[in-house]
Amino acid sequence: MALDDLQLFLAVAEGEGFTAAARRLGLPKSTLSRAVARLEERLGQRLCERSTRHLRLTEAGKLLEEQTRPLVGRLGELLDYAQSRQDTPQGLLRIAAPYEFGVLRLGDVLADVLVRYPGLEAEVDLSSRVPDPRAEDYDIVFRIQSGPLPDSEQVARRIYAVARGLYGSPGLLARYGEPRCLADLAAWPCLPSPDELVWSLRRGDGKIEELRPSGPLRAQNVGMRLRGVRAGLGAAILASAYCRDALAAKAIVPLLPGYQIPPVRVYALLPGRRLMPAKVRVFLDALAEELAELDAERPAL
Repeated sequence: MALDDLQLFLAVAEGEGFTAAARRLGLPKSTLSRAVARLEERLGQRLCERSTRHLRLTEAGKLLEEQTRPLVGRLGELLDYAQSRQDTPQGLLRIAAPYEFGVLRLGDVLADVLVRYPGLEAEVDLSSRVPDPRAEDYDIVFRIQSGPLPDSEQVARRIYAVARGLYGSPGLLARYGEPRCLADLAAWPCLPSPDELVWSLRRGDGKIEELRPSGPLRAQNVGMRLRGVRAGLGAAILASAYCRDALAAKAIVPLLPGYQIPPVRVYALLPGRRLMPAKVRVFLDALAEELAELDAERPAL
């Protein structure tokens, strides 16, 4: 049984159709169809029932998928490991990351790594979407999370924690006065992200204060909320590193500096591989060196 034919069959079964699998793999649909036909001829039974719009696995097809997918996955790990033993990392490194994190932290690191290893190529997707690294064939997916990661079979490595602060504009400060406690911000317009239903800040004495922020803008994009703060639309909790230029220009001011705001943590999600390819290792090592200079909690990789 040809391994390539089996891998193409699993891709068709995973994508629930020849068209979707062909699009994802960048192959002609006829190539996948011939691969499945060869398997069926070899096994002497149909693996799937085809129609113009749907594909349904037969019992034999379901059994073949269930029994071979873990084996093919393990073989892929071993092949990746064999490649990782090479002195020079090579191949395509696929990365997905939030836009701001990618622009601020990944660009310089990635450029340095690509210069250092000419045999390495990279494909980077910057968006708010968090893809499944295994299902969508990413080597690294960066995820920024304010709380614990949801239960998952994915392998997650915590990279570091991003310090955050509460900021407003000088105009808002002049209008509403200096806030002395979090409750004072109830009168302020605020610019939370869509998932920030409650702001929880720790006072200097250790007690927690909470506020349900509301205002004219909710946005996931940090840059958009920073522009809103600079324009005087409201106060926002933002990554401190992202605000340095605005603070230096005195376009924004820190609020409640005596309060502690929990950091958000950056995780690298990996596609479940126990054996890390060299291309992934050298990039994460280079990123760790870059992040070591930041004022952030960062465990060793």
